[in-house]
Amino acid sequence: MSRSQLKGDHMAIVYRSKSSNMSNTPVIAFDYDFSPYGRKVRTALAASGVSFQRSDQPMVLPRPLLSQLDITYRRIPLLALGKDIYADTSLIIDELQARYNKLPTTPADKAYEVFGVQIFATALTVIPTEALTPEFIKDRLTIFPALANPDYAELRPSGLGEMKAKFTIIENDFLGKSTGPFIAGENFGLADLHAGWAVGWALKTIGLGQQPGFGEKDFPRIYKWVAGWPTAQYTDLPDDRVLDAVKSAAYTASDIGVDEQDPLGIREGADVSVENSDTEPGAHPQHGRLVGVNGRETVLELKDGIRLHFPRVGYVVKERKA
Repeated sequence: MSRSQLKGDHMAIVYRSKSSNMSNTPVIAFDYDFSPYGRKVRTALAASGVSFQRSDQPMVLPRPLLSQLDITYRRIPLLALGKDIYADTSLIIDELQARYNKLPTTPADKAYEVFGVQIFATALTVIPTEALTPEFIKDRLTIFPALANPDYAELRPSGLGEMKAKFTIIENDFLGKSTGPFIAGENFGLADLHAGWAVGWALKTIGLGQQPGFGEKDFPRIYKWVAGWPTAQYTDLPDDRVLDAVKSAAYTASDIGVDEQDPLGIREGADVSVENSDTEPGAHPQHGRLVGVNGRETVLELKDGIRLHFPRVGYVVKERKA
């Protein structure tokens, strides 16, 4: 399938934003087909009524286009909203909700988010070993150290048992006690997105649905649930157009400044590094000039004025010494 070909797993939608000056702003998702977190963001965009284009990234490093944007942050997906680029799926979803507020919410959404991350962690233990090429394992060791376990293949039976236990919770508790096909009732909401983003990926992409005990007859509510999720159409944007679109775009996020009382104690404009707290230290730092810190996010300015936003949870920020 060519980079400019329409992707058929997403339905056509109409772009909406909270302000009129967003109408011509590029919305670009940086991900790849196999990425479960990328699928989560695409689903959130569809559910929020936001049309977007995609920059199809290599599944393994290097990622030359991101390097040209001065982005060395390791993980996918990223989402460009104009000249503001958001890292980490959790912050991306929060930002989409803050801007568009389209997904129904519940008080337990953050708990569902934790549950969904746990499902993904378990799913990593049931990926068929033949799918884990040496290139893939080498590329992921700094962020998924479990892949280095010499007994990895022996984890699969226990992983399948754990997945079945978690599917049973979704089938009987989350969905079985709902008044509709979704967790909170008749409409797809944030609880569904957070709790189930890795479920469809596990069933279809890594073949869990072909395993005994994971068929539609075993979990009928889950299969109906997954089939009813919103989807969206998008096109893959050529690299040169991505670069032009992002570099020439306007900022879409308000300046938050640097909170002088923040525990970081780093001055505005300082040269800093940001990296995941669960990644091998020093493996994939992102450098930039600190332009924003508050209780929700850290904002770095990169070359060409691009601003990269990180959540506060799960990241280490350090000032770089001269």
